[in-house]
Amino acid sequence: MEETARKIKENASCWYAVYTAPRAEKKVKEQLDKIGIDNYLPLQPVIRMWNNRKKKIFIPVVPGCLFVYISSEEIAQVTSIHGVTFLLKEKGRYVSIPEVQMETFRTMIERSHELVEFAPTDFVPGATVQVIRGQLQGLVAELVECQGNNKLLLRIEGLGCALATVSVDCVVSKEKQ
Repeated sequence: MEETARKIKENASCWYAVYTAPRAEKKVKEQLDKIGIDNYLPLQPVIRMWNNRKKKIFIPVVPGCLFVYISSEEIAQVTSIHGVTFLLKEKGRYVSIPEVQMETFRTMIERSHELVEFAPTDFVPGATVQVIRGQLQGLVAELVECQGNNKLLLRIEGLGCALATVSVDCVVSKEKQ
């Protein structure tokens, strides 16, 4: 009985994050659609300027990533698709995304009137970070907030309430050193 329940659980479909080659998200989605695999590529509209002309285009909310609803048996089929680089793993196991989280994510994307941006998960407000490059190299500060994908707002002790905005790639978490 336990073995049957385990097999059913292994064959049950779950959401997985699929990472693609750069700018290949839409092509991978087309291939997944062709072979009948349920997938979700969250897109959001942005206005871009080309030669004094405005154009509305749709870009991926999570660059280089889309989501598939598959069973563990279909993972090999997905990873063999041209343009797929890998499925998200943690400690050697594929990470499934709970249905509730995917529904919440979809709702957030569909109802948002603003551009949705993702901040790096390594940095959380209140964490102590060290600047490793740039004019503030060597500075240890408290992270106040993540500003989009590439900027962090830092509180610098010793200077009162001075705040500095620093690029994400110039900072490491003090706990990781």
